[in-house]
Amino acid sequence: MQNITYHRATPNDIQTLVDYRTLFAIDMAGEQTPQAIAELKQHFKTYFQKTISNHTCIGYIAKQGNQVAGIGALIIREQPGTFKNPSGKVGYYMNMYTVPAFRRKGVCSSILKALEKAAAETGITAFELHATKDGEFVYHQHGFKLHNEPTYRKYL
Repeated sequence: MQNITYHRATPNDIQTLVDYRTLFAIDMAGEQTPQAIAELKQHFKTYFQKTISNHTCIGYIAKQGNQVAGIGALIIREQPGTFKNPSGKVGYYMNMYTVPAFRRKGVCSSILKALEKAAAETGITAFELHATKDGEFVYHQHGFKLHNEPTYRKYL
């Protein structure tokens, strides 16, 4: 088995981020119509073009040869500070997706570490994420703890 390599996503990697974020979305929501998938892919493309370019999104891609093994991204958010996080900078992990054939091989852990290192270089010391049941174990291994703050949502 070839070694898995990791690289920080550039604008040339946007289509890869879009394609694998779409696989993640389908895994989460179930099968969708081709039209819904196409619309979502366009939104992802627009989003990554903007955020990769303005450095508010850090992405990493894992590959074995030419085959993508997984992706991950960290969104940099700034909000008013708190006593635990005076700068107000928060890194929000998203798009953590490992291709099924590469799961349980350290891909997600390696991407998490790379993203955390890149974020720390920008002064980020606070991190958040939403985990699937399948992902909880790896996040616990990396020091994440379930936060007991209720979240309310509204969709228009």
